[in-house]
Amino acid sequence: MNLKIVGLAIVILVVIGGIAVYEVMKKTTTANETYPTTSGTSSVKLRIVSLAPSDTQALIALGLGKYIVGLDRYSYTMLQLVNKTSCIPSNVTVFPHIYPVNISGLIELNPTVIVGEKGFLYKCIDSLQKAGLKTYLTNADYASNFYQIENCICSLGKYFNVTNASKELVNWMNSKLQEFSSPGNKTVAYIGWICPNYYFWTAGGNVFINSLIQLGGGINAFGECVNYKKLCPGKLIEANPDILVVNVVYNISYTKYLLYHIPGIQNVTAYKDKNIYFLCCQSSYLTNEPGPLAVYAVLLFHDIINGTAPHQITWSWIYYCIKPELPVF
Repeated sequence: MNLKIVGLAIVILVVIGGIAVYEVMKKTTTANETYPTTSGTSSVKLRIVSLAPSDTQALIALGLGKYIVGLDRYSYTMLQLVNKTSCIPSNVTVFPHIYPVNISGLIELNPTVIVGEKGFLYKCIDSLQKAGLKTYLTNADYASNFYQIENCICSLGKYFNVTNASKELVNWMNSKLQEFSSPGNKTVAYIGWICPNYYFWTAGGNVFINSLIQLGGGINAFGECVNYKKLCPGKLIEANPDILVVNVVYNISYTKYLLYHIPGIQNVTAYKDKNIYFLCCQSSYLTNEPGPLAVYAVLLFHDIINGTAPHQITWSWIYYCIKPELPVF
């Protein structure tokens, strides 16, 4: 009888021990989650730092947000605007600047890879590599159309071995573009910045904003220009656009002062017809970041061109009327 009791006790201890070992193994597996890459399967937990809002959008949409341990403040603000901060760890490190890069701060995070734009990081790539930091550079910020943005997304998907998610994301983007795109013939001048001497920066025919204008149903008044171009006030008068879309410089009052004091502005059709639209504060996140959310910028330009948008466009209006939503696949 005593032997039976002892035997039963041994069985119970073995079972309890087995359960405990399983729980430890399960926790260990979670803490050191493997991830497949193009070079095979790594046994190191993936730790991503994203230093560009366009890349952060793509990483979140590809289901990689839980691996992001650091990002720039512009990316974090963008995630707040579209209610996606829950997709990243609550203790994520937010860097106040994209450039100059905080190399010591990056080292402390011990990232497996830093994802960023060539335009921002190419100057410091040697310093990053000397510090032993692995980088993956994208080029979405220099995309001139959605096809190139989608190529960047597919490249990210291949690198992190989430190709199915990248295909789903591209299909989602194309479906939104088909829904939002429309033809039209009104000329649109995009002013990204007005200088105190009334010179201004605009978007040429080979940059991303040109594609947004065209898909939204307009014609870029400065489509013959190359890249982002600084022009004299007379060029605006000469172009005589039907519609003006102006990024706010510092604040709306100062921007209006600069715009309305451009010599000859009173002769421009957009001024005479009161077709001037100001992108206030955070509303330019859609137009300035060539990522998945940019499909909603097509709808924004459509509403501007068709006169259904307010003349002072805020993120609040975009949130409730455009309803941008970042999917996660």
